[in-house]
Amino acid sequence: MVNSLVTIATFSNYVDANLAKQLLESQGIHCYLANESTVNMAWHLTVAVGWIQLQVSPADIEPAKTVLVSSDFETAIAEDETIPDDVDDDDFEKISWADETADRAFRTAIIGLILIFLPIQLYSLWLLIRLLVSRRRISPNRRIKVISALILDLLNLYIIWHIFF
Repeated sequence: MVNSLVTIATFSNYVDANLAKQLLESQGIHCYLANESTVNMAWHLTVAVGWIQLQVSPADIEPAKTVLVSSDFETAIAEDETIPDDVDDDDFEKISWADETADRAFRTAIIGLILIFLPIQLYSLWLLIRLLVSRRRISPNRRIKVISALILDLLNLYIIWHIFF
């Protein structure tokens, strides 16, 4: 019987899981919470065991999902993880490879300034060289980051050179 159950939702805490279970049982749908005891006793293993899983028989999958969705229950319903209809692809800024690399070089240069650790500056310089060699367009706001990263890297290398050599 246990092997024939299907997971329809997962929960990170036992309160939400038990509320969903009681909601389904109030509608006459028999269900089971897998991993509930493990998560209650060893909460740090929640992700490792696959969260608390709300399971029902295969015949009750659709009615159970309908009950959970119609009750506006905040849950991660299995096999129904799609982007909502009100979210457009245009809402997200598309970042080019060159802009992403410029951001990474700048962040690495800042971390190198804080840590003063030689390989970090070399990594940032390597990213900047890749940008130069690729000849891809960088957006205007990223050009300032590239120049700042180069100045920070050279300053860090100058400081390291005078400290250690």
